[in-house]
Amino acid sequence: MNFIQSFFVKPVANEVVETKVALSADQRPALLGTVSGTDGKAAAGALVTIYCADAPETPVGALYTDEQGQFAFGPLEPGRLYHVKVFRRSDNFRALE
Repeated sequence: MNFIQSFFVKPVANEVVETKVALSADQRPALLGTVSGTDGKAAAGALVTIYCADAPETPVGALYTDEQGQFAFGPLEPGRLYHVKVFRRSDNFRALE
């Protein structure tokens, strides 16, 4: 089960805003993962893209993994098929002249 809450805040100069957040249940799924290299170490900065399988030309989202190789997408639509692609820059690259 996922939990969700959202709000806006627009502080003014010299203001301290204090709030309490009460999470409500959200039945929409999410995708969480970790990317690692062939050496088993976290792949920081890998590009992760997600597409709806029935619309493979248009990404639903794209992001880079954090320092621990982690990524998260959501909320997603329940029962929908997604295609996830992970790209990682090779250490072997050259500049074109």
